[in-house]
Amino acid sequence: MTYEFELPELGNGADEGTFVACHVEPGDVVTEGDLVAEVETDKSVIEVSAPVDGTVTEVVADPGDTVSVGEVVLRFDTDGKDAGDTSADADADDHTPAVTRLETPDEETDANESDSEDVTPAVTRIDEGTESTGPAEASTDTIDGVPASTEVLVIGAGPGGYVAAIRAAQLGLEVTLVEKDAYGGTCLNDGCIPSKALIHGADVAHEATSAEHLGISAEISVDVDRLTDWKDGVVDQLTGGVESLCRAAGVTLVDGHAAFVDDHRARISTDDGEATLSFEYAIVATGSRPIEIPKFEPDGERILDSSDALELADAPDRLLVVGAGYIGMELSTVFAKLGTDVTVVEMFDDVLPMYDDDISRVVRERAVEHGVEFRFGERAANWEPTDDGVLVTTEAEDGTTAELTADAVLVVAGREPAADTVNLEAIGIELDENGCVPTDAQGRTSRDHVFAVGDVAGEPMLAHKASYEGEVAAAAIAGQPAALDHEAMPAAVFTDPEVATVGLTREDAAEMGYNPVVGQMPLQANGRALTVEETDGFVRVVADKATERVLGAQIVAPNASELIGEVALALEADADLSTLAGTVHTHPTLSEAIMEAAADARDESVHTH
Repeated sequence: MTYEFELPELGNGADEGTFVACHVEPGDVVTEGDLVAEVETDKSVIEVSAPVDGTVTEVVADPGDTVSVGEVVLRFDTDGKDAGDTSADADADDHTPAVTRLETPDEETDANESDSEDVTPAVTRIDEGTESTGPAEASTDTIDGVPASTEVLVIGAGPGGYVAAIRAAQLGLEVTLVEKDAYGGTCLNDGCIPSKALIHGADVAHEATSAEHLGISAEISVDVDRLTDWKDGVVDQLTGGVESLCRAAGVTLVDGHAAFVDDHRARISTDDGEATLSFEYAIVATGSRPIEIPKFEPDGERILDSSDALELADAPDRLLVVGAGYIGMELSTVFAKLGTDVTVVEMFDDVLPMYDDDISRVVRERAVEHGVEFRFGERAANWEPTDDGVLVTTEAEDGTTAELTADAVLVVAGREPAADTVNLEAIGIELDENGCVPTDAQGRTSRDHVFAVGDVAGEPMLAHKASYEGEVAAAAIAGQPAALDHEAMPAAVFTDPEVATVGLTREDAAEMGYNPVVGQMPLQANGRALTVEETDGFVRVVADKATERVLGAQIVAPNASELIGEVALALEADADLSTLAGTVHTHPTLSEAIMEAAADARDESVHTH
């Protein structure tokens, strides 16, 4: 039989609302009490649940429609029901009531207490002072500072999340940003910023004690605790700036953990309790976390991760670093410059295995000059505490083992997406083989109203890539034309010397069907490099031979992270070699090497042969 479900009384004097979400479609089989729709009034969001068992035959109201009390919104096929029987009074003992009001604790009555356990509400209110925990669950108090609903929910306030939140707010959307740890995310609090601050401090110490050949001698002492305090001050200033920028843009900030309940609701857990937040769109920006090596789980004392290393009050006398990727090499160099004996264990046969051999060689040789010892082709197999530190057993591919002693072990084996923290299963989003959230060119997931940006959406795991993706996702939600283009996405490693790349290598270009032409300028021929005693490195520019269009660049040099921006702009603007080579560069500067490399690709370089 056909059952017509009319919108029941909404309470608080509301006689109509906006049909904001429908959770069923024709053909769905529902059980009495299942959530089927949501209606928003000017006071709250109303959750509508199925009043009977049956099969949905028609959804009468469309999301966005204004619906009035008594208006038919759904039709069901049922067994044993008379057509058109929508009376809330009929079979009162057996039928789900049309509306159950959720009162605050001091308003509960004996009637509530006696009846509430026996019925499932057809409509659950998410009101000030109460929250929904689902149609069949009891309500709890809402939390101050957590709104009942929002247009855009952003989960995670790292460089992807906070930028997405600010941009969405600038575009006129109502935005709620939920962060469970610290604003700014890993990059600002435990990665990019604090590590670069320590790198600066270590460089100052190293330069002060290594200039005797220039006639400059100094004896210094390094107070690592004070250096760390200064680093923390830099971080605090920037995190405060992020919060200030968000609030200035009109973003609602919530300190807590968010997890999806269903397509348009999230559970927000804070120190004060839990609340339910309804949303139209969501952006997942939960970032990444360090990969743990079996048997080497960080304890903050003997086994350290990168965050632990950035908080040390003293530089250890002996440090064993597991991993020679970009984090391992940055921190190895820092501690070596601060006077620590550093040994790096790496399974691959060189540092920075993601880069070409000539890049890795320059960084490795400079690290060796700073006293870093390398053990390639070995993995950390086990460790045990000793009276004054740790004893680590390593294992080579041929099965031979070695024992190494140190005060502490720094494990930096890479990072993995933190995609398992927000209950994506509740909204039907599956991860790919790398544990990342698959997205399209706008950051949209398999659920059209849910986006993912930054590390959680996959490689490259770069802060500026996350911010870029956050802006694109916000624009897409606001209905503006926007799409991701990673062709001109630069990357940098803050080793000594720095490494920066953008676009394609020669090999990449050939694989993509280009006939690549390459120009290179060694720093040994650059006047500025000679004056600052930084001649280890080069600038390499890759272009398409037929059109001379710039395709990419690789730079190993001081301030390579700054220099790469020029080539990134060239890629973005579809510039050719003549544009780079013909642009007058200030002399003497390291940037002249870019001009010379472009000229070399055209066989026109003056300062190379």
